[in-house]
Amino acid sequence: MGFELTLEARDGSRHHVYFDPLTSECVGLPLRIEPRAFAPVSRVAKDKPLGKSRAPRVLKIQLGMACNYACAYCNQAVQIGDATVSKLADVEAFLAGLEDWIEGAPGRIELWGGEPFLYWSKIKRLVPALAGRFPGARFSTITNGSLLDREKIDFIAAHDIAITISHDGPGQHLRGPDPLDDPEQRRWIEALLAERPEKTGFNAVLTRQHHDLRVLKTWFAENVGPDIFVGLEGVVNVYDVATAIGTGRFEPAELNSLTRSIFEALVEDPNAFGLGERINEFFASIQRRRPIDALGQKCGMDNPDAIAVDLLGNVMTCQNTGAKEVHKIGHIADFDAIALDTATHFAFRNECMSCPAVQLCKGSCMFLEGEFFKQSCANEFAFNMGIMMAAVWHLTGMVVVGVEHTGRAGLDGSAARLDGMAQAPGP
Repeated sequence: MGFELTLEARDGSRHHVYFDPLTSECVGLPLRIEPRAFAPVSRVAKDKPLGKSRAPRVLKIQLGMACNYACAYCNQAVQIGDATVSKLADVEAFLAGLEDWIEGAPGRIELWGGEPFLYWSKIKRLVPALAGRFPGARFSTITNGSLLDREKIDFIAAHDIAITISHDGPGQHLRGPDPLDDPEQRRWIEALLAERPEKTGFNAVLTRQHHDLRVLKTWFAENVGPDIFVGLEGVVNVYDVATAIGTGRFEPAELNSLTRSIFEALVEDPNAFGLGERINEFFASIQRRRPIDALGQKCGMDNPDAIAVDLLGNVMTCQNTGAKEVHKIGHIADFDAIALDTATHFAFRNECMSCPAVQLCKGSCMFLEGEFFKQSCANEFAFNMGIMMAAVWHLTGMVVVGVEHTGRAGLDGSAARLDGMAQAPGP
């Protein structure tokens, strides 16, 4: 299976590149090919469940799903009723039970909410104990930034916790109040940025209403500072009906503008919003001929080395799911019975296996199905095509203006979504 990419140069001439996303074979781009051997990954499906490792590389601890904000596109909203509620005493039991199931030290420990700092008393007990047990682990959490104070900042520094503040800049109203509008909240956010600039940054989600990266960059430069890091959580995925008919429902023209926005931002700055790593990954996949069977899901939660648990010991599909219903995949007390049977690897989705951007997208959310997956897929395609187009432009100085399936009928929507991208940027 392969695709022919039509490229247009500044002088209007057209050129063609052949690309097979299943093998990463590419003809027509100036990259030196140095094939490497890749081990295949296990592919999860409901009838092909995967277990978890007792030596997890990534340990995600779900503190609870309470939040003081109500994001319009919250990926946890439909899961809140299925989330467990724990007490501070449960932290002690969780810590005491670690030796019964963890046999190796995790390299990364992530603390998740809801809003994690609503669980401040639990964090204060958890982190020092985990740091003592796993001294090499790196800690991180994602917060809306509204609950910071001097005590928390000092604690963050003492335990070297990487902090990401979720904030959508001009689209912040879709999340809730802007903590930067509150003088006291702004004070502590600015203190954290000043004292820990290398371990603090912002993350934004691109939505139907707000996906112009130039506007996003300008907003943060004017309202926070020109040198702070702003990354992207990505484009909004669809987890519920409200998002499906609201912030996640891009019209075709809006998908085009999303692709253009990503492309133009990366042409101007190949490292914009942390996406330079994605460009480099695309280059490396071609150079090394990375086959599709070496790729797991985008989130990494299909990997046995990544595990999400709550403080009661329940194991979930991921940190954004509750443990009372379908997304409870086991319990640490019966570790060998844990079975990830709630997800579908993209290899089992026809849409993914006939998509030119699959090496970048890696299947969107692994537990979405039906119309929610279809809509998320469209959003992810537009987002990742912008990255692919920017990668091609940096190699060739030409713009991808067409994508045609060379094996069977063209990929639905791929050509249409490139409408309006036919002009190369000026010098």
